[in-house]
Amino acid sequence: MLSKINFLHSIFSSIIASTVFLFYYSSTVYNLFVEEDGIIEYSTAIFLLSVSIYLINKLLKTVKVISTKNIGIILFSIIFFFGFGEEISWGQRIFNIETPDFFIENNLQSETNIHNLMIGGVKLNKLIFTNGLFFIFSFYFLAIPYLYAKSNNIKSIINKFSIVIPKYSQSIIFIFFTIIIYLFDHDRISEIWECLFAFTMLITSINPLNKQEIYS
Repeated sequence: MLSKINFLHSIFSSIIASTVFLFYYSSTVYNLFVEEDGIIEYSTAIFLLSVSIYLINKLLKTVKVISTKNIGIILFSIIFFFGFGEEISWGQRIFNIETPDFFIENNLQSETNIHNLMIGGVKLNKLIFTNGLFFIFSFYFLAIPYLYAKSNNIKSIINKFSIVIPKYSQSIIFIFFTIIIYLFDHDRISEIWECLFAFTMLITSINPLNKQEIYS
């Protein structure tokens, strides 16, 4: 089971990361993949929604009473559903919903989402949703598994609130392909990284380091 999951994680991650090389084959083909409403963006949305659904399903199947012990799973499911909604602008383009005036005035793409807002000349997408998440989840994949293994206090807190923790193998695969992606400076390169991240979180949610502690 573990080797199959690692294999699946590696193969799909390599496919996602290989998108960067399409630029050298054809910039037109590359742009078709990374453009708004393109293959990469919708793949990211599907992975994010899958994480949310999987965690909610686990919660409903394994938990008899909702309590603070489940707060990690609940928060993760909400966060990733929010990410899914943001990725598709809450279905605005799918259902042809008119953009509210606030977003017309403050959103760089005149869409109903938060991550493309510009407030006081600051692009929230770059500040929070790209740079912020990059550093936060680099810490999540690098430091947290190590601290979980080395500190009983941290392990106790993480398990107490059912926080999903990545395995070392998942962290290595994610970081390896993150490095490959960011060796390049193509337009919308962060879209590819976000897709890699979303898929990795799906794998992590299915088979976390503390699976027995939080899913039983």
